[in-house]
Amino acid sequence: MLISRAEIIERAESWLRRPVPYGQHKFHANEYGIYRADCSGYVSMAWGLPGKPPDRHGGLDTVGLAGVSVEVAKGELALGDVLIRSDGTRETRHVVLFAGWADEAGEKYWGYEQAGGACTALRLVSYPYETSSELYVPRRYVNVAE
Repeated sequence: MLISRAEIIERAESWLRRPVPYGQHKFHANEYGIYRADCSGYVSMAWGLPGKPPDRHGGLDTVGLAGVSVEVAKGELALGDVLIRSDGTRETRHVVLFAGWADEAGEKYWGYEQAGGACTALRLVSYPYETSSELYVPRRYVNVAE
Protein backbone atom coordinates (compact mmCIF):
# COMPACT_ATOMS: atom_id res chain seq x y z
CA MET A 1 0.00 0.00 0.00
CA LEU A 2 1.40 3.39 -1.01
CA ILE A 3 1.68 6.30 1.41
CA SER A 4 2.04 9.95 0.45
CA ARG A 5 4.77 12.21 1.77
CA ALA A 6 2.09 14.48 3.26
CA GLU A 7 0.59 11.50 5.14
CA ILE A 8 4.03 10.51 6.48
CA ILE A 9 4.49 14.01 7.90
CA GLU A 10 0.94 14.14 9.26
CA ARG A 11 1.62 10.88 11.09
CA ALA A 12 5.02 12.11 12.35
CA GLU A 13 3.41 15.32 13.65
CA SER A 14 0.91 13.24 15.66
CA TRP A 15 3.64 12.39 18.19
CA LEU A 16 4.47 16.09 18.59
CA ARG A 17 0.99 17.09 19.81
CA ARG A 18 2.03 15.71 23.19
CA PRO A 19 5.69 14.71 22.75
CA VAL A 20 6.23 11.03 23.48
CA PRO A 21 8.99 10.06 25.95
CA TYR A 22 11.61 7.74 24.40
CA GLY A 23 11.67 4.08 25.40
CA GLN A 24 12.91 0.95 23.62
CA HIS A 25 10.60 -1.14 25.79
CA LYS A 26 7.71 1.32 25.97
CA PHE A 27 4.81 1.74 23.58
CA HIS A 28 2.71 4.68 22.46
CA ALA A 29 -0.84 4.41 21.16
CA ASN A 30 -2.73 6.96 19.09
CA GLU A 31 -5.05 7.01 16.09
CA TYR A 32 -2.37 5.32 13.96
CA GLY A 33 -1.85 2.29 16.19
CA ILE A 34 0.50 1.08 18.89
CA TYR A 35 4.23 1.46 18.26
CA ARG A 36 7.46 1.22 20.22
CA ALA A 37 8.45 4.61 21.57
CA ASP A 38 11.95 4.42 20.06
CA CYS A 39 13.35 5.84 16.81
CA SER A 40 12.48 2.89 14.59
CA GLY A 41 9.02 2.47 16.12
CA TYR A 42 8.41 6.16 15.40
CA VAL A 43 9.49 5.91 11.75
CA SER A 44 7.49 2.66 11.38
CA MET A 45 4.42 4.56 12.56
CA ALA A 46 5.14 7.52 10.26
CA TRP A 47 5.62 5.21 7.25
CA GLY A 48 2.40 3.32 8.12
CA LEU A 49 4.15 -0.02 8.66
CA PRO A 50 2.54 -2.79 10.69
CA GLY A 51 4.21 -4.28 13.73
CA LYS A 52 6.42 -7.31 13.26
CA PRO A 53 5.50 -10.02 13.80
CA PRO A 54 1.95 -9.09 12.76
CA ASP A 55 0.47 -10.18 16.10
CA ARG A 56 2.82 -7.86 18.04
CA HIS A 57 2.56 -4.10 17.74
CA GLY A 58 5.64 -1.97 17.65
CA GLY A 59 6.99 -1.64 14.12
CA LEU A 60 10.27 -2.65 12.54
CA ASP A 61 13.73 -2.11 13.98
CA THR A 62 16.38 -0.09 12.09
CA VAL A 63 17.60 -3.19 10.24
CA GLY A 64 14.01 -3.87 9.17
CA LEU A 65 13.55 -0.25 8.04
CA ALA A 66 16.67 -0.55 5.88
CA GLY A 67 15.09 -3.66 4.37
CA VAL A 68 11.95 -1.80 3.23
CA SER A 69 13.82 1.20 1.84
CA VAL A 70 16.31 2.01 -0.89
CA GLU A 71 19.40 4.18 -0.73
CA VAL A 72 19.13 7.60 -2.36
CA ALA A 73 21.69 10.29 -3.06
CA LYS A 74 21.94 13.23 -0.69
CA GLY A 75 20.60 15.55 -3.39
CA GLU A 76 17.53 13.34 -3.84
CA LEU A 77 16.43 13.49 -0.20
CA ALA A 78 12.78 14.49 0.08
CA LEU A 79 10.18 14.96 2.78
CA GLY A 80 9.55 11.65 4.57
CA ASP A 81 12.87 10.00 3.65
CA VAL A 82 15.27 8.97 6.43
CA LEU A 83 18.88 9.17 7.51
CA ILE A 84 19.64 5.80 9.04
CA ARG A 85 22.42 3.92 10.73
CA SER A 86 21.37 0.28 10.62
CA ASP A 87 24.66 -1.35 11.59
CA GLY A 88 25.99 -1.83 15.10
CA THR A 89 24.04 -2.55 18.27
CA ARG A 90 20.70 -1.43 19.68
CA GLU A 91 22.63 1.35 21.40
CA THR A 92 24.30 2.66 18.21
CA ARG A 93 21.63 2.17 15.52
CA HIS A 94 19.39 5.17 14.87
CA VAL A 95 17.03 6.71 12.32
CA VAL A 96 15.78 10.28 11.72
CA LEU A 97 12.90 11.31 9.45
CA PHE A 98 13.95 13.99 6.95
CA ALA A 99 11.72 17.10 6.91
CA GLY A 100 13.69 19.39 4.61
CA TRP A 101 16.92 21.30 4.19
CA ALA A 102 17.61 24.17 6.58
CA ASP A 103 20.35 25.67 4.39
CA GLU A 104 21.28 25.82 0.72
CA ALA A 105 24.63 24.07 1.28
CA GLY A 106 22.95 20.88 2.52
CA GLU A 107 24.84 20.94 5.80
CA LYS A 108 21.79 21.11 8.07
CA TYR A 109 18.27 19.72 7.83
CA TRP A 110 15.10 19.56 9.85
CA GLY A 111 14.52 16.10 11.25
CA TYR A 112 11.71 14.43 13.15
CA GLU A 113 13.37 12.37 15.83
CA GLN A 114 12.65 10.03 18.71
CA ALA A 115 15.95 9.81 20.60
CA GLY A 116 17.13 8.46 23.93
CA GLY A 117 16.88 10.83 26.86
CA ALA A 118 14.33 13.02 25.09
CA CYS A 119 10.81 13.19 23.73
CA THR A 120 9.67 13.35 20.11
CA ALA A 121 11.08 16.46 18.46
CA LEU A 122 11.41 18.31 15.19
CA ARG A 123 14.94 19.69 15.38
CA LEU A 124 17.85 21.02 13.38
CA VAL A 125 20.36 18.26 12.56
CA SER A 126 23.81 18.43 10.96
CA TYR A 127 24.02 16.26 7.81
CA PRO A 128 23.99 13.33 7.80
CA TYR A 129 23.69 12.97 11.57
CA GLU A 130 25.78 15.12 13.85
CA THR A 131 29.37 13.78 13.87
CA SER A 132 28.79 10.29 12.42
CA SER A 133 28.92 11.27 8.77
CA GLU A 134 30.02 7.97 7.24
CA LEU A 135 27.63 5.85 9.29
CA TYR A 136 24.29 7.39 8.29
CA VAL A 137 22.77 6.65 4.90
CA PRO A 138 19.89 8.50 3.18
CA ARG A 139 17.09 6.07 2.32
CA ARG A 140 13.54 6.14 0.92
CA TYR A 141 10.62 3.89 1.85
CA VAL A 142 9.82 1.66 -1.12
CA ASN A 143 6.06 2.34 -0.86
CA VAL A 144 6.18 6.13 -0.79
CA ALA A 145 3.99 7.68 -3.47
CA GLU A 146 6.04 9.95 -5.72
